[in-house]
Amino acid sequence: MLDRFARATFARGHGPGKGGEAIWNSPALGLLGIGAFLATSIAGMTVVGNLLDRHFETEPVLTLVFLVLGMLAGFYGAYVQLRDFMKSSLPPDGDGNG
Repeated sequence: MLDRFARATFARGHGPGKGGEAIWNSPALGLLGIGAFLATSIAGMTVVGNLLDRHFETEPVLTLVFLVLGMLAGFYGAYVQLRDFMKSSLPPDGDGNG
């Protein structure tokens, strides 16, 4: 499906070297990816903590511990991705510093 989409996008004159950029190079999709990373980090670690709590019968200790770990990992990862996104989306300033 993505291959058909890519061919259709390039055929319409969009894409690298065709007078436009492909949709998957959109800044909005970069931000969407950062949000998805943050959400899956938090939800995924919470689910892992919940499963471990059920196995070891320690509810809600491990769920809360893994929730906090997921939040820390998610926010750090989102910060790094956002920092890189901002660097790549800003034009060079022309004085040799960027």
